[in-house]
Amino acid sequence: MPVIARLLLLAALFGAALPTQAAHAVEPDGSLIRSAANNNWTYRVVGGAAIRITDCAPFKDCEGRKDVPSLAGYTTYPRDGAIIHNLADGGTYRFAGGAPLWISSCSYAPTCSGRTVLNSLADTAHIRAMPADGTVVRNVNDGGHYRFVGGAPLFVRCDMGAGCPATVNIIDSRTMSALGTNTPATPRMRQYPADGAVVFNGDDNQNFRFAGGAPLPVAAPASGAKYVIDSRTLVQQGTATAALPHMRPQPADNTFLNAVGTLYRVAGGAAVKLTNCSVLSNCPGAVAVDPGTISSAGLGRLLQVPKDGTVLRGLPSNTLWEIIGGQRRQTFVNVAGVSVDDGAIGLIPTPSTPTPAPVVITPPPKFAPVITSGYKVFRTYTRFTSLKVRDALPGAVVTVSCKGKGCPFKRQKYHRLNGTSLDVRSRWFKKAKLRSRATVLVRVSSPAGDRKQMEFKIRSRKLPVRTTRCSAAGAKLSRCA
Repeated sequence: MPVIARLLLLAALFGAALPTQAAHAVEPDGSLIRSAANNNWTYRVVGGAAIRITDCAPFKDCEGRKDVPSLAGYTTYPRDGAIIHNLADGGTYRFAGGAPLWISSCSYAPTCSGRTVLNSLADTAHIRAMPADGTVVRNVNDGGHYRFVGGAPLFVRCDMGAGCPATVNIIDSRTMSALGTNTPATPRMRQYPADGAVVFNGDDNQNFRFAGGAPLPVAAPASGAKYVIDSRTLVQQGTATAALPHMRPQPADNTFLNAVGTLYRVAGGAAVKLTNCSVLSNCPGAVAVDPGTISSAGLGRLLQVPKDGTVLRGLPSNTLWEIIGGQRRQTFVNVAGVSVDDGAIGLIPTPSTPTPAPVVITPPPKFAPVITSGYKVFRTYTRFTSLKVRDALPGAVVTVSCKGKGCPFKRQKYHRLNGTSLDVRSRWFKKAKLRSRATVLVRVSSPAGDRKQMEFKIRSRKLPVRTTRCSAAGAKLSRCA
């Protein structure tokens, strides 16, 4: 055998005889470890991850601490559902998407058993500031599932997109209202998604990009992550608890928009066209939208003109103007106003400026849909002979639910109107035989979030009981005016 071949054979045999390197052992949750490869810092294991602690005093001077060669084998962030008690602020937190979310109570499942004590949440290498986008949590109080987008939780259905896995990320309504923290200076979630976050409505394939807390319709982005929502997400302002909205009806004032090079600033719910960004620090953070977003008034998410009483500050002149009926008049109120350039002010008519008829902007049509019904009562069931929606706004969403015996479907039905009417009976209830105690709910929601609904409670051998309720965008349902 040639010498080289003999050497190769010996090397192979020698290598095979060597023991394989054992994987690093991983200590269980609650363990204290120290790693020379990581500056001899001390960590506590939480949900399979090593979280750095900076003070051993709360832990009996780190009694029982174990030295490990490195942090290999530990996860970067704690697994979902891991729970800790933070000595720094006294709060109990449950991890979701790598971030700790404060919970107000341990009384609901999966309770707080087995929680690990930490003295700080400052280890940014192993603790996310906010849950990763796409993370799903469930609010134990309103029963809703929420998907994080741009740092904010959005109410979603679980039968589309990535769905809602059997989540251990259980939080409560106070988690939401406190922005996920027991330390107000360090929020763990946003109320509204960050500017630029993109969502996709799985019901009608429309894409939306957030600007100033409001979703504005855009063409499908060429790249970048987008997360699935549904029509109900938009209609209910991203929440199952009306008092805690996660979408704004219109973008917040001062939000900049960039429609393919034409810049706008939101004031009083409307997009005011700008002519000179240099006097506005070059319009920082402008959110990219489409020209169609502006021309369509954001499908109801933008107003045609600023709300009456909106104050604009022209720069560099520093002159204040008040908007009344889509026109401007000089004012001397002591408010900051929304700053725009003087050229933008010049595009807004004054009462003394003769303007041709086309310039007069008609206010958006009033949301006043009509829900009509008719039925025939039999001995053992009731059947709709008519159930229609008319005089709704184009783009409004009709939501229909049915609970009880005789219902023709199990899940809520949705339909976005191209026109202004819908024959609900022909679409879903044509042959339905509704039994006593069944409940049918027909809700009409405008693109801006206004709602009107009619509920039918089926009774044995009697006409159904009808209840009609209405609400403005973001408000609670109440008796219709």
